[in-house]
Amino acid sequence: MGDSTVSQKIDDVLQILAGIRSGYRRDNSEPLRRLRIRVVRQIAQQRNVDYQTIADAYIRRLAPDIERTPAFDHLVETWLASASPSLQQVLVSHVLDRNDPARVREFFASAV
Repeated sequence: MGDSTVSQKIDDVLQILAGIRSGYRRDNSEPLRRLRIRVVRQIAQQRNVDYQTIADAYIRRLAPDIERTPAFDHLVETWLASASPSLQQVLVSHVLDRNDPARVREFFASAV
């Protein structure tokens, strides 16, 4: 990711989702919440920023569609478990750059 033609907000969320997707296993006993925390910590460490900077991508920057972390986790869980389009629709409604919608569609298309 990191494409400068995609807004930072969308890039941050897609990077979080990519990390969650790669670590998610339906038969795994690790709760999604723990996986998300691990992924956000890893991204923050790679960028040399604090945890909250990365977490704000879904905590604050997707409001009012996603109000708080449990709502984000729920949308992620339904996306991973049943390919629900709700998370993608929320992200598309928050695009800032003209390239964001295509980037979001590309990400979710590759997730199948």
